Amino acid sequence: MRAIRSILAEDILSLKGITDACLKLGGGMTSFAKLTRVVVSQLSKYASTSEENFEQLIPVDIAVEADRRAGKPLIVEEMARQLGYRLELVDQPAAGRRKITDDDAMDLMKEAMDVIHALRTARADGKIDAADRKRITVEVRELQRELEELLTNLSEGCE
Repeated sequence: MRAIRSILAEDILSLKGITDACLKLGGGMTSFAKLTRVVVSQLSKYASTSEENFEQLIPVDIAVEADRRAGKPLIVEEMARQLGYRLELVDQPAAGRRKITDDDAMDLMKEAMDVIHALRTARADGKIDAADRKRITVEVRELQRELEELLTNLSEGCE
């Protein structure tokens, strides 16, 4: 008998998309597997939306490690959002701040263009499916990461 769960398929898809984005931002599945108790094939299942892997979600300890490696609590933030909460940074250490460079502007522009490209590609066939949503989510999260880095470093001025 199958358990009745309160988590919706849409929530699972969102968690899987965020997991995929987080693992990519953290250096990829292969490099992440070397630092944790989980092998690449299992990490892949956590991000997979296939029917056979649909209910396999990333364990909490691995999610925390993935978020640390990505430099932002992407997975934990999505969990909080699904529960109706929002995470807030308690304290940003000054050591993590630096002056803004031209490269920051270029990185921001590249990530914004990646979002635009993903949206245009998804809309080309007139519908946005699960794979499109996953790709767009990855690109939006990468853009968010660049924007947050910019906000963090803004107080340091520019070079």
